[in-house]
Amino acid sequence: MEKQLVINVDRCTGCRMCEMACSLEKEGECNTRYSRIKVIKMEEGLDIPLVCLQCEDPVCENVCPVKAITRDSNGALVINYDLCIGCKMCLALCPLGAASIDTRLNRIIKCDLCNGDPICVKFCQPKAIEYVRKDRVDTPKKRSTAKKIFESIKSEENQKVAGLKPR
Repeated sequence: MEKQLVINVDRCTGCRMCEMACSLEKEGECNTRYSRIKVIKMEEGLDIPLVCLQCEDPVCENVCPVKAITRDSNGALVINYDLCIGCKMCLALCPLGAASIDTRLNRIIKCDLCNGDPICVKFCQPKAIEYVRKDRVDTPKKRSTAKKIFESIKSEENQKVAGLKPR
């Protein structure tokens, strides 16, 4: 069964350990410029990990004029650098902006799921990044939504017990 990365932005603390682990795994150094995952700080307290989600109908694969991007046995879209001509069409048209440029080698880099064992997942202490079976992708979101509803109901019940009027 294929798996997919799932990002839970509510859990991300912005520690950037995922970036460091990724760059160390892929490039042998802790340098966020060479990480395949990027943590974007939107505002204070809101950090969003951005990574290739291995689209079902990938624009990057479809737009590549030399078919250098293909899907591997783990479901990851990978770049064959022997075929890649460096046109950067995949970079320009990715709707998530998940690919970037390795300026040392002047080539596109993107998440390849670490051959089915993503290092970013292992180093994400708050579990903001998970690698789950595709048929379970929506489970964390459903749990989170159910928890919020439960807490809301519980809060209203507590207000009633206290003699307060619920919102």
